[in-house]
Amino acid sequence: MDATLQKSFGKLDIKFEKNSLKKLYQQGASKAIIPNSYRRFKELVLVNTSGGMTSGDSYLNNFNLSGSDICITTQTAEKIYSGFGQPAKLKIDIDLKESNLLWLPQELILFNQCNFSRRINININNNSNLIMSETSVYGRTSMGEVVEKGFFSDIWEIFCEGKLAHVEASSFDGNISKLLNNRTTFDNKYAVNTILVIGKLFYEKIKNINVEKFENDEVKIAVSEWDNKVLIRSIGTNSYYLKFAIMGLLSYILDNEIPKVWNS
Repeated sequence: MDATLQKSFGKLDIKFEKNSLKKLYQQGASKAIIPNSYRRFKELVLVNTSGGMTSGDSYLNNFNLSGSDICITTQTAEKIYSGFGQPAKLKIDIDLKESNLLWLPQELILFNQCNFSRRINININNNSNLIMSETSVYGRTSMGEVVEKGFFSDIWEIFCEGKLAHVEASSFDGNISKLLNNRTTFDNKYAVNTILVIGKLFYEKIKNINVEKFENDEVKIAVSEWDNKVLIRSIGTNSYYLKFAIMGLLSYILDNEIPKVWNS
């Protein structure tokens, strides 16, 4: 007798106008919380009540911001568990009009035999500004976890005024441990972060940033600047040391306005 495995799904469709919530649609395992805040950037905290994602799960998030300053983060790290068959899928669509967005989710933790595909599409219009920070962790080393095999596909496309401004594409399929242990790729580092800054709001402050002062013995950071955008890449031996460095970087850029849930 064939059995159909239960899969999780979730959908969010959220709209802000002038920092006021105009639409909040949530379905399935996807929820959103707006905690009380007196900061410039109103916080929107995303929650996955299923506790993680595995093969066959499907999530879709839509965010529309107009004349708003919003910080979007997650309640906790998103865990991608082992699975077979169709990958878990997460699609994120963001539209910005005269808005400033801090996209600051907590880390993505990939487990051995992970099977996950993510697409992030962002449209930046009308002098909007974007800071996005994404961290991927290949196993929790403090718990002895080792990621040997799996599938991970991650593509971001960011458009400014209808023109392609930036693309990020990462794909691992099969023997992930070979890449993690190779000196020319990860060199036995298991946590990576990318910070992308587009727009004038923070550009002048960080275009000449000295990233070395945020490094530590376990984390290395490099920065690039071109076409009015700044890209900061960091790599660390584990998520603990990397998060410590990233919090320092973001605290400097954002004048200490780190999401409250990052410290919970």
